[in-house]
Amino acid sequence: MLGAFIGTFAGIVAVQFMRLRRMEFLPMHPGFYVNHTVAPTGGTADGRRLRLVVLGDSTTAGVGVGRAEDALPYRLAQHIADREQRPVHVVSYGWAGARVADLPATQLPRALEPLRAGEDEPFLPGADIVAMVIGSNDATHHTKPAKYRADLRRSLGIVRESAPQARVVLAGIPAFRGALRAIEPLISLADLYARLLRPISRAEAARAGVAYADLARHVPPRIDRTTEFLSSDRFHPSAVGYAIWADVIFEALVEDAFATPPAVAPMAAGA
Repeated sequence: MLGAFIGTFAGIVAVQFMRLRRMEFLPMHPGFYVNHTVAPTGGTADGRRLRLVVLGDSTTAGVGVGRAEDALPYRLAQHIADREQRPVHVVSYGWAGARVADLPATQLPRALEPLRAGEDEPFLPGADIVAMVIGSNDATHHTKPAKYRADLRRSLGIVRESAPQARVVLAGIPAFRGALRAIEPLISLADLYARLLRPISRAEAARAGVAYADLARHVPPRIDRTTEFLSSDRFHPSAVGYAIWADVIFEALVEDAFATPPAVAPMAAGA
């Protein structure tokens, strides 16, 4: 009986893999780069420009929306600009398909270079805030937990060493259920694997002394079922989805600022 069940389940999974290969996903590049200066809503700004560095996967590159203003990094920068009443220069180094291992291998080395040719100052060390949104592709590709932990610890260590004055927030792996319903149970299996990795993300954030944004816990209750939370590929967030993600990540950043001991400058001071 058990053998028959396993055989049936394996057959279902095989069919879902075939469907997955035939599905049309959005282009890996959204057609724009996130390198913008975001002013506070209303246009009034005071003080020096803050610097926000974003690292991660396709969700940090803007896949799922048609313009940079609707992308997650821009939305997060808008929250920060409005709170601090200062302009925010946001640059995303994320790209589609990135896993945690790609942060120390590719993205962080790029962030440690000058932003433009002819400039001398590396970009990351001058960051006021660093946001890391990573892990979804590790869940779907079943990165081994030990490797995931090691790569994440290394990435956080590089950020902490390179930008010691920056506020840092790590976003956890989001919930997959509800996305790509046509390939169940594959998406649920990915979500199950994500449950192995999410506690590692939380633990490594605590170990590094950075904020942790629990997307899997705090995003689903905010989804209005009457609006399109997902983009046309039914996997990446839409503009509505990214707005909710930005809310959750920003709230984690602010809560961490209030929880930080007085020896560390508060977020309102632009540290």
